[in-house]
Amino acid sequence: MGIYIHKKEKHIVENIKKHADLVLETVKEFLLALNCCMDGDMEKTKHYTKLTHKREKEADQYLREINKEMFEGAFMPSIREVLFIALDFIDKVANEAEKGGDFLTLIEPGIPDLIKDNIRKMSKITGLCAEKLKDAIYNLFEKAGTVFEDTKEIEHLEGEVDKYIWKSIEAVFKKIDGLKFSEKMMLRELILRVNSITNRMEDASDRLDLVVLKLRP
Repeated sequence: MGIYIHKKEKHIVENIKKHADLVLETVKEFLLALNCCMDGDMEKTKHYTKLTHKREKEADQYLREINKEMFEGAFMPSIREVLFIALDFIDKVANEAEKGGDFLTLIEPGIPDLIKDNIRKMSKITGLCAEKLKDAIYNLFEKAGTVFEDTKEIEHLEGEVDKYIWKSIEAVFKKIDGLKFSEKMMLRELILRVNSITNRMEDASDRLDLVVLKLRP
């Protein structure tokens, strides 16, 4: 069982799913940019950052249309508000990915080898987390009973990223020699940029939980 959908609302649901797809793609483009940055290929980094901007803009366009139709009365009043808020939180995931891409392109951080493995692992987990967020959104309209499983996995994956955040920041300040304090702070900012994406996904998953709770009789 999922959210009850009138025939006239089916195209809105398709737009919500497309928005979820674009949020996922925005995150993936950022992660590609991040990995290219670690490889020292700034041309490809800039290329994927541009795609991050493009996907985020497309997601915004879908969200504006969704919001317009929801304000006009789409969906049952009992879930309309919590769904509206959840979609806004989901959109913030794409915004964070876009900011991360901007940081890579504008700052062009030199990433020490000692923390590259940690960042690659963070990148992989972040991609999995984004996939699971998309699954949760789709399941709202198909099998809402499984959304709690999706959001629990998002919380778990966010916690896994946190472990690498701590290890990476500790390495920057205590294990890597020859860096200026400003360079250490720049690397800290980069690491936290990745962390902010999974934090936003966890926030969004909490809001999806509330939507499901509203569906209960």
